Amino acid sequence: MAIELYFPHDEIDTKNPNFDLAADYLELTAFFSDQSRAFTKDLINATEIGADEDYSDVDEEMTDREEIVSGAIRRIDGRLRALGTSYPFALDENGDVLTYVGQEPSYGQAAYILSLVLSHLKAVSPILDGSTVYPTDAEIVELRKYFQYFATAALAAEVNGRAWSFGHPRPDKSTFHTKLAEIWSVFRDGDIQPAIGVPESPKDDQIDVFAARIHPDGLPGFLLAAAQVATGNNWHEKSLRHHLEKVFPSRWFGQQPVTMMLCYHIIPFARPDDKFFDDCRKLGNVLHRLRVPYRVAEAQGLHDQGIAIEAFDQLAVAVDWVKAYATRGVAAA
Repeated sequence: MAIELYFPHDEIDTKNPNFDLAADYLELTAFFSDQSRAFTKDLINATEIGADEDYSDVDEEMTDREEIVSGAIRRIDGRLRALGTSYPFALDENGDVLTYVGQEPSYGQAAYILSLVLSHLKAVSPILDGSTVYPTDAEIVELRKYFQYFATAALAAEVNGRAWSFGHPRPDKSTFHTKLAEIWSVFRDGDIQPAIGVPESPKDDQIDVFAARIHPDGLPGFLLAAAQVATGNNWHEKSLRHHLEKVFPSRWFGQQPVTMMLCYHIIPFARPDDKFFDDCRKLGNVLHRLRVPYRVAEAQGLHDQGIAIEAFDQLAVAVDWVKAYATRGVAAA
């Protein structure tokens, strides 16, 4: 017996279907299934239930709905190609059955499931809303915290260096000024000196993660990335680019760093390929659901080498939550 998820007809059963959303619907169905699987033809069944469009041509109706299935399969194939073993689902050769294979999830697979769930909180999507498996308010707070830690690991792998979780509240409970001083004592580029009129009690000043690959000579001009982690529906309105270039350095440094900071935006959402270009144009480099999981998997290798990635030890806690959450679907069925 399957958990009843909401099927968003207005976004999938249209002339311009959202194939990413259709793929997500199949993934969530498989994730919560007591048999860990979903049939791609179920998309056709779901579109027929509650459909309000009267087709005069039955052949046209079936063609449109079969295109939804084929479009969802294309997106799933693309996710598998992009993520490899960090993708926690498998599609059979005929494209008929999607199976959840992450019962013992790797860090990368857990990052994917966490991103999938965050993509369907009710402020973003109706698929999970009203279901018996919808996360509690307390869980949502924890999920966003976990994603912050996955994002820290992902940015570490992106630059192939160490990373700090700077977003408030920080895992080490430090203040803004204490944490900034700690990080810049490693960078040794610029002198921290708050300017007149800066916020008296800053939380993180819009930066959630710093990551750097520092040269052995200790000189400036190294690879340095700063990221905003955004999990809400307004993520695309929170560009860090201008703030990172013009505001942050002038606020907190008397002698500003000469090392240029690369701007990143880290989100749990899947994005259509054509829209991704403008995302990067507006937000800087973007790590989304098709990038974060495999970067997290790479970060495990860095951690094993002794490279410091703050809060990496908390990823195991997130894995445990994903495992428990999967069983909730079985219990509720």
